[in-house]
Amino acid sequence: MNDEYNYALQWDNSAKYFYDNGYYYWMAERIDSYNSVLEIGCGTGYSTLALVRKGFKVIAVDKNQECLNKAKSLLAKMGYTDKQVVFIKGDVAQDSFRSELVNEYDFNVVVCWNIGSYWNKQMIQSYIPYMMEYGITGEQIKANPESSYSELIIWNVCIIAKAKGVTAHIIDRSSEEINDKNDPYYCALKDEFAFSSILYNNKAANSLSNGGRILSTNGIVNADHILPIVFVSILLE
Repeated sequence: MNDEYNYALQWDNSAKYFYDNGYYYWMAERIDSYNSVLEIGCGTGYSTLALVRKGFKVIAVDKNQECLNKAKSLLAKMGYTDKQVVFIKGDVAQDSFRSELVNEYDFNVVVCWNIGSYWNKQMIQSYIPYMMEYGITGEQIKANPESSYSELIIWNVCIIAKAKGVTAHIIDRSSEEINDKNDPYYCALKDEFAFSSILYNNKAANSLSNGGRILSTNGIVNADHILPIVFVSILLE
């Protein structure tokens, strides 16, 4: 089994848990004033399913073919067609792909929920130039490659949103609530990309760790089956 396949299996368990507990519907409610969504990192499709069931038209993007296969199968099983959701394989770290999304597709909000990825040495090496262009140092990447990757993708989500002139919606997983009193990171993105406002929402929740996609904090793997977390919604308009 390859890394993409293993990741898709693990994330599918975590994503179904989020879906069954209504968390994706809570996320979708944060953007209910919009109607057409570019979803960066659709995973195995449970977030996409919540969006289309809430009435959104969705352009769903992922770079993991195994995740896309599962997502397409799930949405087809539930009776949704390409009139409600279009799936695209691509990597938003690449300038040409971001330009394609901005120039060839219509959407009025970009969402990026619960970033995750599989890791191997080759993949880490391939992203180092992108991460360093963003401004992450080699030491930071070595200490926490997954966090470095997440920052890179969120930055590129903001690039897409500003190029299109639309809103960006991020869902972060945290151990504590995030708001304007304790958040230098998203406030800095707001200023960097000249968004006019930032709106926070927090929801206490649970996540699968052992039995789903294993979670880690500061490089320490959490072996618990169920782990308390906080979903943090950040809306940049």
